[in-house]
Formats: sequence, structure tokens, C-alpha cells
Amino acid sequence: MSYQTGPTPLSHPARPLDYWLSPELSAITPANARSRLREIASARGSYMGAWAAGIGIGAALILLGALLALRLGTFLTVPSLSLPGAVIAGLCGFFYVRVRDRLPKSSRALVNRGPGSLRGALSFMGFIVIVFIGLFALTAKPSTWQDPAQLLTLATVLVFIICLLVAAIIVPATILGRSRESLRRKAADDPHFRALLEQDLATWRDPYGEAGYGPL
Repeated sequence: MSYQTGPTPLSHPARPLDYWLSPELSAITPANARSRLREIASARGSYMGAWAAGIGIGAALILLGALLALRLGTFLTVPSLSLPGAVIAGLCGFFYVRVRDRLPKSSRALVNRGPGSLRGALSFMGFIVIVFIGLFALTAKPSTWQDPAQLLTLATVLVFIICLLVAAIIVPATILGRSRESLRRKAADDPHFRALLEQDLATWRDPYGEAGYGPL
């Protein structure tokens, strides 16, 4: 994989990390130009988004178990839905913190097939919700609209679907869309993470050319 930047950079050891992280350098470089820092930010954002989605899905299962328990008047849904949801959320939370505080392995190729921005994610989610409501409106019997119990069940299902869509689409897309800003803040606020970047800066070389370490 080759890297392209805007202005031709000097050999990256001649520049400190702050130079490559600077928003000013990023502003004068094409947004789609590739660099080592942008590769790190994208991979880190993809991993964080995936684990954050797992946290959200676990939370949605907890919510569904609680809603069904109230709706059905039984707590059987708590061990079957809420407890597994809590386990999923806890495990994904652990791995989220793990990938947030480490540099991703550059040897792994990541392919992101979901929306890469919040606007795209909202459009995709809105389309799915509209299709679901439209299909239900076309297939539901007329008596369904006069039955409060069935309408409440529909509302419960719709809330669960929206929660799943938010967890699986909106959250990862938001994290990925802000991955560069997140990396810049992490480097500024976390001395350990900054030290990892400094070490990577000192040892990394573009295997396919003479690209610089940044910009971000």
C-alpha cells in the first residue's frame, strides 16, 4: 500500500510528533491523502467502533429484557435477555478500553463496509425504519390499529430495532468519522499513548516509498 500526501514531507525523523499531529498541517493536506497517522486513526476508530457497537447491542438486550418483563409481568426475560446483554456489554467494554489505549497492528487489513460518517449512518437508519413501518402498515389488519395491546407490542419492537440500529450503525460511524480528532486528543491527554506514538515515529518507515509519518 502506497502513501500520498499533499506537500512533499521531509524524512519523518527530522520532524517531531507535534508537527505531524498539528491541525494546521492537516488543513493544508487533501483529506483523502494517506499517511501513517491517518492509517492508525482509521484502524483505531474501526476497532473502537466495533466494540462500542457490541456495548450498545448488549445495552439494547438489557432494555428489551426489562421492557418485556414489564409487558408480560414476568421476570423470565431478565435471565434470558438482560443477563446475556450485560455480559456482552461488559466484555465489549473491556476490549473497547483495550483498543483505545493501544496502537492497532498495521499488519492487519481492515475493510469498513458501513457508513463512514454520521450523516450517512442517519440516512441509512432512517431508510430501514421507514421500510419497517411501511411493511407493517401494509400487512397489518385493520383491527390491529384499534388494539392497544398490539400497538404497544409494535412500539416495543420498534424501540428495540431503533436501539439496535443506533448501536450497530450510528455509534460506529460516529466514532470512525471522528477518529482523527480522537487520536489527536488522545496523544495530547495520555502520556502513555503519546509515548507509543513517539516510539512508532522513531521506528516506522514507509515500505513502499518515502512518505512522511503524517499529517493527521
